[in-house]
Amino acid sequence: MELYKLTNKNGCTQGNTQWGIGVTHELKATEKPRLCTKDVLHAYKNINLALLLNPNHANISNPKIWEAEGKIVVEDYGKVGCFKLTTTKELSCPDWYIDDKKRRRVQVQFAVLCAESVLHIYENQYPDDNRPRKAIEAAQNYLKKPSNAAAKATNAAAYAAKAAYAAKATNAAAYAAKAAYAAKATKATKAAYAAYEAANAVAYAAKAANVEIDFCALADQAVKMEDNN
Repeated sequence: MELYKLTNKNGCTQGNTQWGIGVTHELKATEKPRLCTKDVLHAYKNINLALLLNPNHANISNPKIWEAEGKIVVEDYGKVGCFKLTTTKELSCPDWYIDDKKRRRVQVQFAVLCAESVLHIYENQYPDDNRPRKAIEAAQNYLKKPSNAAAKATNAAAYAAKAAYAAKATNAAAYAAKAAYAAKATKATKAAYAAYEAANAVAYAAKAANVEIDFCALADQAVKMEDNN
């Protein structure tokens, strides 16, 4: 299956594992492999998702992107693990990622799309609580017209949504409010982490509600929306 691997500028990942054109690494198979461990070699199903989640996964500065091949043995919302992985060729970095302004907007839009995808779960449980929806709307308004006033409104709405989450932390649907809280990403230094927070929160909410979320599609949609902006 076609996958994507991120490395540093020298083509290395953690532990100075060297990757490059035609380079293969293989690990001993385990019965119950786990992501984010030495059980597997990590990659992604989607190049946009890989870059959006990178800050809270590998946190590689100015990453190189490699097309890769491998058999998936474990995965979690777009991140995958293989026992054997081959990097086949280096790919160009997408335009949205190279441009700081576009990258921030894509990160915020991804957070918004993630929050929207599970908002119905929260609102079905708490129909009278509109704080998560207000946080999403504030972030959308910021994307339409990124002013200081809009940024302050987004931040305020996000904290209100966080309060909704904290008040109902025992209910899995409240993770939707946490995802909405991630929409406060109005600064470049916070946008990347908010995008991850949104995806992570949505993953928990969706799992609890037995709902399938296509994070790869959400990542591509966020990029497409910026391209059409």
